[in-house]
Amino acid sequence: MLYTTEVFITASKMPAQISVLYPRKATFDLDYYLATHMPLAAKHWTPYGLRKYTVTQYDDPESPYSIGAVLEFDSLDAFKKFSNEHPTIIAGEIKEAKTTS
Repeated sequence: MLYTTEVFITASKMPAQISVLYPRKATFDLDYYLATHMPLAAKHWTPYGLRKYTVTQYDDPESPYSIGAVLEFDSLDAFKKFSNEHPTIIAGEIKEAKTTS
């Protein structure tokens, strides 16, 4: 079964925070995500205004999500610019970290 990543966008005038939540039902390689995926994302997103990111593992078995990432950008426009110019760079790579169960 394929699980989708849910992306919620919350923006103020500046900065913009992008939340990415991964469902608990998905098999997830957290070590790969932290050591490879997020540094790759930072490499590509920093020139587009990524300020910082945090990754949280939700240990509560009742939570519908197992992993959450919050990315802070200079602005929502900065995030959208990268997403529009490079739609598959990070999204395609996440398949290495997240597989279906």
